[in-house]
Amino acid sequence: MTRHGFIRTKEEIKFLILYAMGRLPFPVDLQCVVDLCTWCDGGFGFFELKEAFDEMLATGHIAQPEHDQYEITEKGREAAELFERNLPYSVREAAQQSALRVVQKLRRDAAITTKTEPLAQDDMLVTLSMEGVFSIQMNVVSQPQAALLERNFRANAEKIYQVLLRAVTEDYSNE
Repeated sequence: MTRHGFIRTKEEIKFLILYAMGRLPFPVDLQCVVDLCTWCDGGFGFFELKEAFDEMLATGHIAQPEHDQYEITEKGREAAELFERNLPYSVREAAQQSALRVVQKLRRDAAITTKTEPLAQDDMLVTLSMEGVFSIQMNVVSQPQAALLERNFRANAEKIYQVLLRAVTEDYSNE
């Protein structure tokens, strides 16, 4: 398979990982790092990225402050600053955009919560909340129905908010 991109060597992948992680304000999981970096350049794949990532974890350029969470260390920041010009400008720009996209998604996901409470047999209360914006509670009759509500809300909270807002602000006096 032919890959197209600027980043091909392990050292270039390491520079990209450090550069991209240096743009994040908090620790993230490995999947976020993969998403962050592979979105920037198509010259490498997951296995090359994982190998470079593991080596930097071992050398102390990346730390694991919590289980399944990683962050760049001061040593990693210094290396990123020193070698940032080794990355093509277009890749650096893409890494900055990718970091912004990842941070926005993580903050959005953190602001959305769902909870299902069993009340009685065939009666559950589902709470769907978007922190600081709105919260709704609905009674449902089954776990699959509760799971569907939670899944749809997590994926479409903003759209659901807009629909509800239109519904409650519509003028129903002419009906």
